[in-house]
Amino acid sequence: MQRLLVLVLVTLLAAIGVVLLVGRNTAETQTVPNTHTKFAGPAMPPHLVAKNFSLTDQNGHRVTLSSYRGRVVILTFIHSLCQDDCPFMVEQIKGALNDLPGAGEGIPTIGVSVAPKEDTVANRRTFLTLHRMNSRIAFVNGPTPTMRQVWRNYAIAAGTGPQGHSAVVILVDKRGVERVGFGAANLTPEELAHDLRVLEAEPA
Repeated sequence: MQRLLVLVLVTLLAAIGVVLLVGRNTAETQTVPNTHTKFAGPAMPPHLVAKNFSLTDQNGHRVTLSSYRGRVVILTFIHSLCQDDCPFMVEQIKGALNDLPGAGEGIPTIGVSVAPKEDTVANRRTFLTLHRMNSRIAFVNGPTPTMRQVWRNYAIAAGTGPQGHSAVVILVDKRGVERVGFGAANLTPEELAHDLRVLEAEPA
């Protein structure tokens, strides 16, 4: 009788396990959508047109985003005196470009100032030279009111206070649409290079 009871108990436990397993698999199938895209990084909302701006880089050249229509653009927001996220993002961008044919020579990279008063020409040049990116990134700046409008257009929290600033890298496609937005925490050269290749392969 004791063996019979043990056998019945084992059978019941096995049946309960099967029910729970099937229920779990069904729930997972129903509640976890397939969010995969062709991009390695987080995809931006569809049809989000990158707002145009016209600012001046570290060499005194005028940089206008709309002039790059027909080309994929790397857009980021940086501070020349930053000691953490900004150097990290610039190094990741450099690594991604180095992974591309011709070291990504045909892909414009724009770094927008988040601290106009501190991002002087000298500070911007020093920062980019330190990372060997002086000829590869247009580090742009402008009057504070103009910069505030740019930050608003891209939902950037700027400044150098305790909360820092938004640390993001945005990929703009050939049609001028924001397609991928990497936060500093999930930015790698490999994934950034992958998404640049995807966008480069798309028609203009």
